[in-house]
Amino acid sequence: MTRAVLFDLDGTLADTVPLIAEYIAGALNAHGIECVPRDVYPLIGRPIEFAMGELHTFADDPERMNRIIVEYRDALHLAVNAAGSKLVLPGVREMLEDLRLAGYRIGVVTAKGTASAIHLLDITELSHLIDALVTTEDVEHGKPAPDSALLGLERLEVQAEGTWYVGDAVSDMTMAIAAGMRPLGITTGAATREELLAGGAEVVVDSAAEVTALLTTDR
Repeated sequence: MTRAVLFDLDGTLADTVPLIAEYIAGALNAHGIECVPRDVYPLIGRPIEFAMGELHTFADDPERMNRIIVEYRDALHLAVNAAGSKLVLPGVREMLEDLRLAGYRIGVVTAKGTASAIHLLDITELSHLIDALVTTEDVEHGKPAPDSALLGLERLEVQAEGTWYVGDAVSDMTMAIAAGMRPLGITTGAATREELLAGGAEVVVDSAAEVTALLTTDR
C-alpha cells in the first residue's frame, strides 16, 4: 500500500513565518496602515488576499491592496534570496529523506502562489524531495477549505483516511480535518501548541525529528 504525507511549507518546512509577518506589516505601514508583525501571525497559512483583507478594509480600493501585495512579495522574494538554504528548519531535510527511505511519498500543500512556492523549494534545495505540490492557484477555495489537501491526495494517489497532514497553523488543522486526514501540528511556525490542539490537532510535536519518529512507527 502506498503511504504518503502532506506538509505545509511556510513555518513547517521553511523558517519563513517571521519574514512573512515582518514584510506584510512593513508593506502595510509603508502605506500608512498601522500593523505589527504579531498581528499577522494568526493569518499565516491563509491566502495573502484574505490576510490583507483581515488586517485592513480595502473594499473601497482593491487596487491599493493589490499594490501592497506586490510590494510585500517583492520584499519577501529578496529576503528569501538572501537567506537561501539557511531557511530550512532544523532537521527538515533529514526528515524528508528518511520518510522517503521509509516508503512515503511527500506532498506540499501551501497557501503560497505557484511561483513563490517553487522558488522557496528551489532555493532551500528541497524540490527533489517533493513528489507533489499544490498551491493556492490550483484550487478555487484555499485553506482552510479542504480543496488543496484533497488535490494533494489525488496527485499522490492516496486516500485521506490514515494520511497525516503536517502544519504549523490552525488553518492547516482545519483543512486536514475537513479533508478527512489526520492533523499533525508542529510548533515551528505560526501557532502555539495550545492553539494547534484547540484547532483540532490529533498530535502536536516540536520538531521535524518527532515527525519522523511518529510516522515511521505509525502503521
